[in-house]
Amino acid sequence: MKLVQDIILMKFTRNMDFSMKKITSKFVYAFLYDYSKSRVLNIFLTFFGIIGFLWTLVECFSWLFDNLNYPEELRKFIRANLKIGLLIIAILSVYNHRRKSKIQKTFTNTDLTVIIEFCDIFKQEGAIIIPVCDTFDNDIPSGLVNSKTLHGQFIEKYYPGNVPALNAEIVRSLANIGSVPIENNPNLKGNSNRFEIGTTCPIKTTNEYFYLSALTYMKDTGNVEMQPQNIYDFLSNVWNFIPNHGEYHDVVNIPVIGTGLNRLPASYTNQFIVQEIVNSFFVTSKVQTFCKTLRICLHQKNYKFYNFDDINILFCHIDNYLNR
Repeated sequence: MKLVQDIILMKFTRNMDFSMKKITSKFVYAFLYDYSKSRVLNIFLTFFGIIGFLWTLVECFSWLFDNLNYPEELRKFIRANLKIGLLIIAILSVYNHRRKSKIQKTFTNTDLTVIIEFCDIFKQEGAIIIPVCDTFDNDIPSGLVNSKTLHGQFIEKYYPGNVPALNAEIVRSLANIGSVPIENNPNLKGNSNRFEIGTTCPIKTTNEYFYLSALTYMKDTGNVEMQPQNIYDFLSNVWNFIPNHGEYHDVVNIPVIGTGLNRLPASYTNQFIVQEIVNSFFVTSKVQTFCKTLRICLHQKNYKFYNFDDINILFCHIDNYLNR
């Protein structure tokens, strides 16, 4: 009984620690990070705008009730609580210009919506895209899959202790859609069959639908590598696969692919990859629509790598592109 209580307490403490870290990250991102000149200027404009509005209100009140004692009493109240009042106005001004954790836009003359937000991809409605290696290996203990990656989290969450069932389902799914390997390499530590980048395998659990899509190249050493071209091949093939072989969902969720790998050029930042995902989605959707909403899920700890103001500018350019 004591052991059970200790296990429950340990899990509760771990969840509490995770929740506190998540709340702290959100607070830091929203209020303490990246005070650009334009943001500071907007905060000051809001601050003095509120003061100007309240001052005008007080003057109007004084004029309306000039013959009574209310104006003088109001002035005394303001003087007595001036510091608290200014502090509240300052807090409201900063809060009004906090960094948002979500940006959403529905584009004109279309039914298409893009949502970019910091969230847990596994808790979102709709189909979920999971990047995997081109051999579709699922072995975490041997080091072929890192448990901290999205692929590793998927395995531990939906196939704990039952990886053979996942392997069998992948083989069956790839065969059903007619995907054939482009190479058979017996020197590989895991699966010997290698598939083209962007090859996609639909996996359906009890309540959720996933697309396991090949993004990285598995080397003989058991490590994976990735070239910039993989991103474009991955996106193009996934977007083409979904309407032809996938199950329709109003919402498709995708992570920021390739950001956990240090082998990409420095120009391939998280922000740049988000922009490439959005661009490729609209290029494909102009020919064939496969969902109403694309949600790009950002990891909370990577808040320093994103600027929603720049993404808003991108949205404006796309709006113009779609209406040409």
